[in-house]
Amino acid sequence: MFSLMKRNLTLYFKDRSGLFFSILSSLIVLGLYIVFLKNGMLKNWSEVPHTVKVLDPWLIGGMLSVTATTTTLAGINRLVKDREQQQLQDFLITPVKPFLIQLGYFLSAVVIGIIMQIIVFLTAWGYFAYSDNIEVETNVFLPLLGLAIINAFSASAISLLVVTFIKKLTTLSTVSSIISTASGFFSGIYIPIGSLPTFAQTLIKIYPGSYSASLYRRLLMNNKLSSSFKHLSNNELIDFKKQLGIGYQWQSMTSSTQEFSVLIIALLAALLIVAFKSFFENRLRKDRRL
Repeated sequence: MFSLMKRNLTLYFKDRSGLFFSILSSLIVLGLYIVFLKNGMLKNWSEVPHTVKVLDPWLIGGMLSVTATTTTLAGINRLVKDREQQQLQDFLITPVKPFLIQLGYFLSAVVIGIIMQIIVFLTAWGYFAYSDNIEVETNVFLPLLGLAIINAFSASAISLLVVTFIKKLTTLSTVSSIISTASGFFSGIYIPIGSLPTFAQTLIKIYPGSYSASLYRRLLMNNKLSSSFKHLSNNELIDFKKQLGIGYQWQSMTSSTQEFSVLIIALLAALLIVAFKSFFENRLRKDRRL
């Protein structure tokens, strides 16, 4: 299993073009924000003091959610490539159990997701520190790393679930393009959730990645929100959070505990479905040999 992980990680990081395209969605998000979205959002929230120091971390939270989605999917794409090129069959005839082989693909995607989230965070933070003098409190680094790990596990499980139903590289390419494009929308970056109709808001609220974006925003914006809204009413703060996806309105606003639970449930549910599918496929394979 660890040999498979090492192989997958080596292949991923050696593929420079694939590495770039796996974070392209996050870079596009950053570019769109700088060129098109930022000025409009600053005008919309001009009554909030130090608006730029609130909105920049908001964007970083969304970028990290997108990064986890796209990079784990790119990392676990190796499973489809190996399946189509018959290399997976070579692995399956070894003494290693099929479960451990899938686990190797899954864990390599997790590692990729963690590393790439860290790289994107440092890149975005570095840019905003230079352009807007944004600071990130050192006491959030450890919680951010913990969230990046959980987010990578959850995104990898969902990616594994997706690719287990894909047999062809051409199909994989199409699905990857759709997911990469849609991830920015579903994380509430291109258009803040409060500006969308009810149906579109519901789509975002049933997407697990939107909850990782909210959790990141809570961590990165907590002190800044307290500072910027200290002279404004609590209702204005609540409205700001509703509009920008810092928590989501169901019967009441979601808490960080509930959002964390969504990631864990998505992780377990995806792995459970993959496990059942693998079990029945193995049973069918054995029956055919008899």
